[in-house]
Amino acid sequence: MARPRKRINQGLPQGLVCRNRKRADGSIVVYYYYTMADKKEVALGKDKHIAILEAAKLNMQYLTKKDNILFIEVLERYEKEVVPLKKAKNTRNSNIQAIKKLRQYFQDPPFTLDEIEPIHIREYLDWRKDVKPTANIEVGLFGHIWSMAREWGYTEKISPSIGVKKFKVNYRDVYIEDYILDKIYDCATGDMKDIMDVMYLTGQRPIDVVKIHSSHIYNDLLHITQQKTGKRVAIKIIGKLKEIIDKRITEENQFLFTNKWGRKLERRSLTDYFKDTRNAASRKYKELAEEINQVQLRDLRAKAATDLSLMIDDERARKQLGHTSARTTQHYIRKEKPLNPTK
Repeated sequence: MARPRKRINQGLPQGLVCRNRKRADGSIVVYYYYTMADKKEVALGKDKHIAILEAAKLNMQYLTKKDNILFIEVLERYEKEVVPLKKAKNTRNSNIQAIKKLRQYFQDPPFTLDEIEPIHIREYLDWRKDVKPTANIEVGLFGHIWSMAREWGYTEKISPSIGVKKFKVNYRDVYIEDYILDKIYDCATGDMKDIMDVMYLTGQRPIDVVKIHSSHIYNDLLHITQQKTGKRVAIKIIGKLKEIIDKRITEENQFLFTNKWGRKLERRSLTDYFKDTRNAASRKYKELAEEINQVQLRDLRAKAATDLSLMIDDERARKQLGHTSARTTQHYIRKEKPLNPTK
């Protein structure tokens, strides 16, 4: 038997609750909140009548099962409930762009869930064939949106995207050879050298490296929670990594890397700094300019994975990069161990 509602909430529409808040002057203010399907709450303000009206709209939209619901209606709910609450920042931005394209295709004409068939997914891929990797991502997101539609009770159909062959995409395979890295390193500032060293030593993404703060360092370990996946990685602070951390983190600078104003270095600024370094190296070493210009900052993560695989094994590389799947790590390992000659 369900627990009865508190007296203060009795008579309110389903999902709507009110809470008293005491101000500093002793006065009491009532605020209204609507509980979404994922238990997150949406603030509906202090006006009871408006809150009841908004709650009724949400109940009609979300809690009543519709016949022949449109895909763009499911898309709208996914965009409001799932993207902002359950996705990391970079993933949110990617999802928002993908949703724009999915909406553009499936709203003209508007498709109901019952109308979408595998042929439409194939046609969508053909429509986006000029950006094949992005098209694959968008269809992958379609599949997750469809799964949520099933959970919400809008359909019992299996996703039409299942079984539809996506575009074959070649993964990036650039490996930074030591002699190329030395040339780029030679043209780097002291700060850029430390950034490159930390990226290689830790094997972490640029977005996670720029966030390193003194609070992440305890028990002689550097604790990183990866922004993309939420995976936690603990790295021993020894050798060159210890030298850099001891040198850079002070009472005045709690972030490992800062901008010229002493604030946390932003990811987009890091990309610009690296481009300047790479351009300087290609100008200085013209005979290697083509190879130098192929290098991106993120390739240091792949170099770390590859070198760990060559020196130790693939499992060690997987743990360093914070991957759950060994298959994912294989995309970062860009060299195989050399073979012995036949005896």
